[in-house]
Amino acid sequence: MLIEQRLAVVDLVLTESACLDEKNWAGWLDLYTEDAEYWIPAWDDEHTLTTDPQCELSLIYYGSRAGLEDRVYRLETGLSLASSPLPRTCHTNSNFRVEQRGEDVLVHSSWVTHSYRMKKSQIYYGHQTHTMRRSGGEWKISGRYIVLQNDSIDSVLDVYSV
Repeated sequence: MLIEQRLAVVDLVLTESACLDEKNWAGWLDLYTEDAEYWIPAWDDEHTLTTDPQCELSLIYYGSRAGLEDRVYRLETGLSLASSPLPRTCHTNSNFRVEQRGEDVLVHSSWVTHSYRMKKSQIYYGHQTHTMRRSGGEWKISGRYIVLQNDSIDSVLDVYSV
C-alpha cells in the first residue's frame, strides 16, 4: 500500500470526526457510499458482542446510507426531540492500523468522544473499523463498525456520539 493511500484513508476518518463536531451533516453524509453499512453492535454479555444485526440487538444499525440520511433529516429538522439541543462534541481518533483487503481498505482505530449537553459532560469510547472503497475517483466510507466499550450510558446514543 502506498503511503499516499494510507494517508488519504486515515484523513477520511479524521474528516468524518470534524464533520460530526462541526455538525456538517451534508459533508458527513457525502463521505459515505450509497450502500454503506453503519453498525454498533450491543454487548450480549460482558465479553461477547452480538454478531447479526438482522436478528440480534444493536445499539445502532443502518444497512445503507438511506438510514443515515433519515437520521440527519431528523437532526436538522428538530424531529429528534431526544437530540434537542444537540450536544457540543469533540471526537479524537488514534492508534490507526491500515490493511488492504482486496479492493477495499480497512482502517482500524481507537476513538473517544467528549460530549457536553445541558450542563452535563459525557465520554464515549471504543474501537472502530472503517471500510473504505474508491468511488468516483475518491475514497468513500462503505462501512463503519463501532464497538462502544462503555455501553452503560444514561443518555441518548446517536451518530454524533461515536
